[in-house]
Amino acid sequence: MEQAAADNAGIAGTGVTLLCFASGATDVLSYLTLGHVFTSAMTGCMALFCLTLINRKFAAASRAGVSLLSYAVGSAAATLLQPRDPAKVRTLPVVRRLLLAETLSLAAYCTVSLLVDHPFAGAARYGLIVLSATAMGIQAVAARDIHERGIITVVLNITITSVVIALTRRLTHRGLAHLPAHNRLQGIVILGYAAGALASAGAFVSGFASPGLLPLAAVLLTLIMFTISGVQHA
Repeated sequence: MEQAAADNAGIAGTGVTLLCFASGATDVLSYLTLGHVFTSAMTGCMALFCLTLINRKFAAASRAGVSLLSYAVGSAAATLLQPRDPAKVRTLPVVRRLLLAETLSLAAYCTVSLLVDHPFAGAARYGLIVLSATAMGIQAVAARDIHERGIITVVLNITITSVVIALTRRLTHRGLAHLPAHNRLQGIVILGYAAGALASAGAFVSGFASPGLLPLAAVLLTLIMFTISGVQHA
C-alpha cells in the first residue's frame, strides 16, 4: 500500500503552511498586477465579479469571471489527475503529481510575466490570470490530500472560524483543556498566508523584477519536501 501524504504530520503541516504562503502571495500579486482581481481567494473574486457586473464595468467583470472559471478548471484537472480508487487519492505519488502540475503552471506564469511588457494588459494579462488561477485551483485539491483533516489553503474563512471557536472554548473553560494540535496548525497556516501576502506586497513595492517567484518557490519547496519524504520511506 502506498504511503499516505498525511502519515508524517510534521511534513504535512509544513506543506500546507507553505501552500498557504503561496496563496497569500498570489492573492496580493494578482490584485496589484492583474487588474484588481484575486486568483486564489474565490470568495473575494466572486464579490468583485458581481460588484463590477452590476456597475457595468465589464472589463473588470471579465477578469474576475476568467479567474473564477480558471480556478474551477484547475480544480477539475487536479481531480482528473487523481486515481479512481478513493483509497489511493491521498497517497504521496498523487500529491506529488498535483504539486508538479501546480509548479508547472506557476513556472509558466513567471516565464510569461518576464517576457511581456509591464504593466500587464490585454491578452497577456488574461493569460496570466488563467495560469495563476488554474494553479490555485490545483493547489486547493492538493492541500486536501496532503493533510488528513483537509486544511484549505486558498480560503481562510473556515480556518479562522475554527481557530476562534477553539480559542474561545479554551479561554472560557468550555470543554477544552488545551488547544488541539489541529487548531494550532490552523493558526500557523493563517500566519503563513499573512507572511506570503506581506512578502509579495514588499517585493512589489520594492520593484522586485518577478514577485511571482515567491509562490513558485513555496510550491516547489513543498514538492521537493514530499519527494524526499517518499524516497526516505521507499
